[in-house]
Amino acid sequence: MKTVSIDQINIHDRRFCISYPLYDGELLLSIQKIGIIQPIILLDTTPFLVVVGFRRLESAIRLGHSKISCIIDDINEKEALLYSIHDNVKRGLNIIEKAHGIEKMLHMGFSITEIHDTMVVLDLQPHEKVLNNLIAIAYAEKPLKDFIMSHRLSMQNIESLLSFDIGERKQIMELLSSMRVTESYMREILQMMRLVKIKEGQIDLNEIMGIKDIHGLKKELKKKTNPILSSLEEEFKAIIHKCALPPNIDIKVDPFFEKEYIDIRIKGKDQKEIEDAIEKLGRALKGGYIGSMFGLTKG
Repeated sequence: MKTVSIDQINIHDRRFCISYPLYDGELLLSIQKIGIIQPIILLDTTPFLVVVGFRRLESAIRLGHSKISCIIDDINEKEALLYSIHDNVKRGLNIIEKAHGIEKMLHMGFSITEIHDTMVVLDLQPHEKVLNNLIAIAYAEKPLKDFIMSHRLSMQNIESLLSFDIGERKQIMELLSSMRVTESYMREILQMMRLVKIKEGQIDLNEIMGIKDIHGLKKELKKKTNPILSSLEEEFKAIIHKCALPPNIDIKVDPFFEKEYIDIRIKGKDQKEIEDAIEKLGRALKGGYIGSMFGLTKG
């Protein structure tokens, strides 16, 4: 192990860097308190090139260090990249880092077999579709990478986002960043947006950019993807509202209004509560509200 001046290192050459994001606040605090425990690895060139330890070097620079502990190795570039990838596997790589590693392998001329073998090590399916998605992620704009990280998107949702152009992605990310969106909601929203784009040839989000609630967003997108179904849902809600039924009566129809039955459920803690519910349900029947619900179904 040696100690070299940071001035002897080409800090701008990141051909072996797969770390994302490069800045690590916790690491910086650790180095500030106890220093660098694990030396970085440098390629024996003039100036030196970093193989492993980009985050440690970044933290050292931010802390004003002029020197850094290192191991200097004389290996070729392909070996150096593999060293960088495999050394980082033990800490657990995020999807952006995996994409960076695979893209750099492709750029350096690794064979498809070698790339597929590394994908398996990175817990990725060695398929062409996955490889193409990884390359797209690696070349994606920084805001998209940050969005993927902050929302911990699955590969399926990342693929959906990548199907939009940069301008559309910017609007989508701006819209969804203001909401608390689960993975399943994200998948549903992106799928509906893709359907809108397929149906209309483009997607104009300007009219829904002000929506702050995920359920309101789903409602507006459903109007675009399936206006007839959306209209039926609104009519059904209006009828339910007019019935003025108590909370212990729940009436549901098939989500697609295709089944010829209505599901009516009554909850009660005693006989009187059941009797009162039946009485109010009877009023809804006499008022024609239940019949109107049947009118919305296929039957």
